[in-house]
Amino acid sequence: MLKQFFGLDRPSPLIEAAFRDVNAMLQQAARMLDHALAILLDNREPEVDLESMDDVIDEAERMVRRSILEHLNVDPRRDLVASLILTSIVQEAERIGDFARGLPSIAAMAKGPRVGPFADELRSLAMRVRPLFEQSEKAFGEGDIEIAREIMLTHRELKIEFIDYVQRIADSDLTADMALVYGISATMLRRISSHLCNIVSTVSQPFDRIRHSGGDLG
Repeated sequence: MLKQFFGLDRPSPLIEAAFRDVNAMLQQAARMLDHALAILLDNREPEVDLESMDDVIDEAERMVRRSILEHLNVDPRRDLVASLILTSIVQEAERIGDFARGLPSIAAMAKGPRVGPFADELRSLAMRVRPLFEQSEKAFGEGDIEIAREIMLTHRELKIEFIDYVQRIADSDLTADMALVYGISATMLRRISSHLCNIVSTVSQPFDRIRHSGGDLG
């Protein structure tokens, strides 16, 4: 868990637990996104309770904050950088869960199935966002700067493509409900990519540059 990257040869057990919880949050959010995309793009009925799945992420966020606070109360000078970074990024992981949870409610605004060119293009964009979860977990967990930079580059490319996609929706003759569903869904997927980019910026950027690598701007 970033032992070499942060110089944590013998990190506090509480800090190790916090790192594990952040990784678990990302894994849970990825599962939520899979279910949400099945509803949005495959026109399936809900198979799981995304609210309950998001509650797990919310509880993990609280556990991370409690672990860091308990650690700093005991030994405030040990693993300080890791504590600050965890405090900074845990909300990023929590927000990803919120966006994944919200996608089905956007899909419910559609008066018909999501099919056709705009649905196909949104699926293609979503399938490029999805692998960023595993890549981010690897970059964050192993302190892999090269993977982190690749994720940040991918996000910058996706950001441009999502913005172009939404503009073309605005210029299209889609019905209002479908334009709303595709446009908002694209924006939410772009924000998921942005939050993942912000998380891995902790690996490739100095502390004062975290979230100022392009991800935080969406």
